[in-house]
Amino acid sequence: MENGFNLHQKVALIAGPLSTTVSSVVMGLTRLGVDCVILDPEKSVPQAFINQINDAREINDKFGRAAFIPSDLTSQENIRDVIGRASQTFGGLDIYIDALMINQPTPMKIDTPLEGLDLMIDKHLKGSLYLTQGVLAFFKSRKRGRVLYLLNESPSAKVREDVLVQAVRSGLKGFAAALAKQVSEFNITVNALSVALTEEYILAHDPQAKSIKEALEKLKLVDPSLKITEPDKITQTVTFLVSPLGAAVSGQTLSLS
Repeated sequence: MENGFNLHQKVALIAGPLSTTVSSVVMGLTRLGVDCVILDPEKSVPQAFINQINDAREINDKFGRAAFIPSDLTSQENIRDVIGRASQTFGGLDIYIDALMINQPTPMKIDTPLEGLDLMIDKHLKGSLYLTQGVLAFFKSRKRGRVLYLLNESPSAKVREDVLVQAVRSGLKGFAAALAKQVSEFNITVNALSVALTEEYILAHDPQAKSIKEALEKLKLVDPSLKITEPDKITQTVTFLVSPLGAAVSGQTLSLS
């Protein structure tokens, strides 16, 4: 199956802080030969993680490399600059994975002003659109590319703390569907992957919990059917969608539970 993915010497641009999801995706892709550049708006990527990936490359030259660029993704000018730097890091761009997910609860308090909404839109929506526009220039010239948006949504209709995130991120579903038609002639696919319940999501919704297990049990009091979406499952799905095997899938929103 690894040979079927045929990702050796591809370059992936991954936007988002180093969550368990992002770290799993980076490790999975580099094991298949992908060079990964992480654009980190929160400066959360430890050098030790990058060293771990690159040390594995020293042992097995079929593995990919990793680098990270601390990035301000709230300005179109900054984003153009950072895409240029990212493309020079490993000599190109083939894949864009948007992991600018919102894990914090975002309820709409009817009697309270919507504080922080503009910043949320700048970081988690405008940044995604500007980054997409920037990478498409590379993909169009090479007549190939993969764009994938990771969406972290409420895992259950019974969980009612994620109202504003729907306004900010869910528009990427329709955007992916429309953009996929526009760029299909250049062999570019555009998809969204909806992830219900990750470790970051669980802990953000119950910061007082002493462990993920405790936080998950509290959420299960609201909806007993809830379960964690394992990072490996996310990584396997991402790998399929950004590989040649996923060439026929475009304009879709896939859901992982």
